[in-house]
Amino acid sequence: MRKILLFLPLFLTTLSCFAGGLSAWQEETPYGHTIDHDGSAGGWVCLSMDTNSICFQHFYFYKGHTVAYSDSLYFIINERKETIQEFKNEQQWLQAIQQQNLKPIFKREYNADYSSIFGDGIFFFLVFFPVPLLMPILWLCCIVSLAFSWQWAKGFRKYYAWIYPTIVLVLIIYSIFPQSL
Repeated sequence: MRKILLFLPLFLTTLSCFAGGLSAWQEETPYGHTIDHDGSAGGWVCLSMDTNSICFQHFYFYKGHTVAYSDSLYFIINERKETIQEFKNEQQWLQAIQQQNLKPIFKREYNADYSSIFGDGIFFFLVFFPVPLLMPILWLCCIVSLAFSWQWAKGFRKYYAWIYPTIVLVLIIYSIFPQSL
């Protein structure tokens, strides 16, 4: 029975894996449509809207649109109205982006590595990679130590107690909302 309970969480975590392995994913766009990657080496991402399906290699979300491109095809996809503009010329595409005011100040561009909270890796690398458990443990120690009147590193403890959770919260929000600014 213990072995079953031990392997049950491991089994449940593999349910979302597709035939492409761990590199395959399927997510919902901020506008409610499905975007997926089958795990193949080409890096093609497909966006499905009702009866239409468009495949591309790079994309970003901005103002209700998904702006995407590959080597020779360029798209402006209005997900609210479910319309697709396709361009074969990069200059025409860039001109249409400028005319429709779809050039963000801060562009969060994605490719086949896009996926939910660990999408661009910032959350993962800044919070967990350098020291996996040291930062949260240090934070807990600082919280507990603030209850005592120790003078040792009081300023550090006081500021670390609120700065670390704030950074984690900002990174989680940054990963949950993938739109460009």
